[in-house]
Amino acid sequence: MRKLQNLPSQLHRNRHRNERGQALVEFALIVPMLFIMLLGMAVFAQGFNIQMVLYGAAYEGARIWAKNPVIGSFDYCTSPGCNPGSGEMNFEKYIIPAVRQYAANNGLEGSQVYFYDKDKSKYLNALSGISREPQVVTVRLIYTYRLPFGGLSETLNFQEVDIVASCTMKRGG
Repeated sequence: MRKLQNLPSQLHRNRHRNERGQALVEFALIVPMLFIMLLGMAVFAQGFNIQMVLYGAAYEGARIWAKNPVIGSFDYCTSPGCNPGSGEMNFEKYIIPAVRQYAANNGLEGSQVYFYDKDKSKYLNALSGISREPQVVTVRLIYTYRLPFGGLSETLNFQEVDIVASCTMKRGG
Protein backbone atom coordinates (compact mmCIF):
# COMPACT_ATOMS: atom_id res chain seq x y z
CA MET A 1 0.00 0.00 0.00
CA ARG A 2 1.25 3.43 -0.92
CA LYS A 3 1.87 6.04 1.59
CA LEU A 4 -0.20 9.17 1.27
CA GLN A 5 2.87 11.30 1.83
CA ASN A 6 4.54 10.07 -1.41
CA LEU A 7 1.43 10.62 -3.57
CA PRO A 8 1.90 14.40 -4.23
CA SER A 9 5.51 13.90 -5.30
CA GLN A 10 4.49 11.13 -7.73
CA LEU A 11 1.78 13.35 -9.28
CA HIS A 12 4.29 16.16 -9.62
CA ARG A 13 6.76 13.88 -11.48
CA ASN A 14 4.08 12.62 -13.89
CA ARG A 15 2.99 16.14 -14.72
CA HIS A 16 6.54 17.15 -15.69
CA ARG A 17 6.86 14.09 -17.93
CA ASN A 18 3.71 15.10 -19.83
CA GLU A 19 4.89 18.69 -20.37
CA ARG A 20 8.31 17.94 -21.82
CA GLY A 21 8.84 19.65 -25.18
CA GLN A 22 6.02 22.14 -24.63
CA ALA A 23 8.31 25.18 -24.86
CA LEU A 24 9.87 23.85 -28.05
CA VAL A 25 6.45 23.40 -29.69
CA GLU A 26 5.34 26.89 -28.66
CA PHE A 27 8.59 28.36 -29.99
CA ALA A 28 8.15 26.50 -33.30
CA LEU A 29 4.62 27.91 -33.64
CA ILE A 30 5.59 31.52 -32.87
CA VAL A 31 8.85 31.86 -34.87
CA PRO A 32 7.25 31.83 -38.38
CA MET A 33 4.83 34.60 -37.40
CA LEU A 34 7.64 36.70 -35.93
CA PHE A 35 9.75 36.17 -39.04
CA ILE A 36 6.92 37.26 -41.34
CA MET A 37 6.34 40.36 -39.21
CA LEU A 38 10.05 41.17 -39.35
CA LEU A 39 10.13 40.85 -43.15
CA GLY A 40 7.03 43.03 -43.45
CA MET A 41 8.59 45.73 -41.32
CA ALA A 42 11.80 45.60 -43.38
CA VAL A 43 9.88 46.03 -46.66
CA PHE A 44 7.83 48.87 -45.16
CA ALA A 45 10.99 50.59 -43.89
CA GLN A 46 12.63 50.28 -47.28
CA GLY A 47 9.60 51.84 -48.98
CA PHE A 48 9.59 54.66 -46.43
CA ASN A 49 13.30 55.26 -47.11
CA ILE A 50 12.64 55.45 -50.86
CA GLN A 51 9.83 57.94 -50.21
CA MET A 52 12.13 60.17 -48.15
CA VAL A 53 14.90 60.05 -50.77
CA LEU A 54 12.39 61.00 -53.47
CA TYR A 55 11.16 63.94 -51.39
CA GLY A 56 14.75 65.10 -51.02
CA ALA A 57 15.39 64.72 -54.75
CA ALA A 58 12.18 66.60 -55.62
CA TYR A 59 13.21 69.37 -53.24
CA GLU A 60 16.65 69.56 -54.86
CA GLY A 61 15.14 69.75 -58.36
CA ALA A 62 12.58 72.38 -57.36
CA ARG A 63 15.29 74.42 -55.64
CA ILE A 64 17.47 74.45 -58.75
CA TRP A 65 14.53 75.25 -61.01
CA ALA A 66 13.22 78.02 -58.72
CA LYS A 67 16.58 79.79 -58.87
CA ASN A 68 16.34 80.04 -62.66
CA PRO A 69 15.15 83.36 -64.08
CA VAL A 70 11.45 84.04 -63.63
CA ILE A 71 10.88 83.59 -67.36
CA GLY A 72 12.84 80.33 -67.26
CA SER A 73 10.35 77.78 -68.51
CA PHE A 74 11.44 74.25 -69.26
CA ASP A 75 12.43 75.08 -72.83
CA TYR A 76 13.78 78.59 -72.25
CA CYS A 77 17.52 78.70 -72.75
CA THR A 78 20.12 81.46 -72.56
CA SER A 79 23.79 81.53 -73.39
CA PRO A 80 26.26 80.57 -71.95
CA GLY A 81 24.21 78.17 -69.78
CA CYS A 82 22.92 76.31 -72.79
CA ASN A 83 22.83 76.79 -76.53
CA PRO A 84 19.39 78.06 -77.69
CA GLY A 85 19.84 76.53 -81.15
CA SER A 86 20.66 73.03 -79.89
CA GLY A 87 17.09 72.02 -79.12
CA GLU A 88 17.95 70.88 -75.60
CA MET A 89 15.69 71.93 -72.79
CA ASN A 90 16.66 73.78 -69.66
CA PHE A 91 14.86 71.19 -67.55
CA GLU A 92 16.67 68.24 -69.11
CA LYS A 93 20.04 69.96 -68.98
CA TYR A 94 20.00 71.13 -65.35
CA ILE A 95 17.20 69.67 -63.24
CA ILE A 96 16.99 66.05 -64.40
CA PRO A 97 20.72 65.30 -63.92
CA ALA A 98 20.73 66.95 -60.47
CA VAL A 99 17.69 64.97 -59.32
CA ARG A 100 19.02 61.67 -60.67
CA GLN A 101 22.42 62.32 -59.07
CA TYR A 102 20.75 63.01 -55.72
CA ALA A 103 18.76 59.78 -56.00
CA ALA A 104 21.86 57.79 -56.97
CA ASN A 105 23.87 59.26 -54.09
CA ASN A 106 21.18 58.07 -51.68
CA GLY A 107 20.90 54.47 -52.84
CA LEU A 108 18.31 54.59 -55.62
CA GLU A 109 18.86 53.83 -59.25
CA GLY A 110 18.85 57.31 -60.78
CA SER A 111 17.83 56.16 -64.25
CA GLN A 112 14.59 54.75 -62.78
CA VAL A 113 13.39 58.16 -61.58
CA TYR A 114 10.67 59.54 -63.86
CA PHE A 115 9.33 63.08 -63.99
CA TYR A 116 5.57 63.82 -63.99
CA ASP A 117 4.69 60.63 -65.91
CA LYS A 118 6.38 57.48 -67.20
CA ASP A 119 5.18 58.18 -70.75
CA LYS A 120 7.46 60.66 -72.57
CA SER A 121 4.66 62.55 -74.37
CA LYS A 122 2.58 62.91 -71.18
CA TYR A 123 5.71 64.01 -69.36
CA LEU A 124 6.37 66.77 -71.90
CA ASN A 125 2.74 67.95 -71.82
CA ALA A 126 2.73 68.11 -68.03
CA LEU A 127 6.10 69.83 -67.96
CA SER A 128 5.12 72.50 -70.49
CA GLY A 129 1.95 73.30 -68.55
CA ILE A 130 3.67 73.44 -65.18
CA SER A 131 6.67 75.43 -66.40
CA ARG A 132 4.54 78.30 -67.70
CA GLU A 133 3.35 79.08 -64.15
CA PRO A 134 4.95 82.46 -63.36
CA GLN A 135 4.96 82.20 -59.56
CA VAL A 136 5.82 78.62 -58.62
CA VAL A 137 7.65 75.55 -59.89
CA THR A 138 6.59 72.00 -59.14
CA VAL A 139 8.73 68.91 -59.53
CA ARG A 140 6.91 65.56 -59.39
CA LEU A 141 8.93 62.33 -59.30
CA ILE A 142 7.89 58.73 -59.83
CA TYR A 143 10.02 55.76 -58.83
CA THR A 144 9.05 52.13 -59.48
CA TYR A 145 9.85 49.85 -56.55
CA ARG A 146 9.94 46.13 -57.29
CA LEU A 147 8.55 44.11 -54.41
CA PRO A 148 10.96 41.44 -53.17
CA PHE A 149 8.26 38.77 -52.88
CA GLY A 150 6.52 39.18 -56.23
CA GLY A 151 2.79 38.58 -56.31
CA LEU A 152 1.49 37.61 -52.89
CA SER A 153 -1.55 35.73 -54.17
CA GLU A 154 -3.81 35.47 -57.20
CA THR A 155 -6.01 38.33 -55.96
CA LEU A 156 -3.06 40.56 -55.00
CA ASN A 157 -0.89 39.93 -58.03
CA PHE A 158 1.26 43.04 -58.12
CA GLN A 159 5.01 42.94 -58.36
CA GLU A 160 5.91 46.61 -58.34
CA VAL A 161 4.70 49.80 -56.71
CA ASP A 162 5.07 53.36 -57.99
CA ILE A 163 6.24 55.72 -55.27
CA VAL A 164 5.51 59.39 -55.95
CA ALA A 165 6.93 62.55 -54.40
CA SER A 166 6.57 66.20 -55.34
CA CYS A 167 7.83 69.58 -54.21
CA THR A 168 6.52 73.05 -55.04
CA MET A 169 8.56 76.23 -54.56
CA LYS A 170 8.14 79.89 -55.27
CA ARG A 171 10.21 81.17 -58.20
CA GLY A 172 13.21 83.34 -57.59
CA GLY A 173 13.89 81.79 -54.15
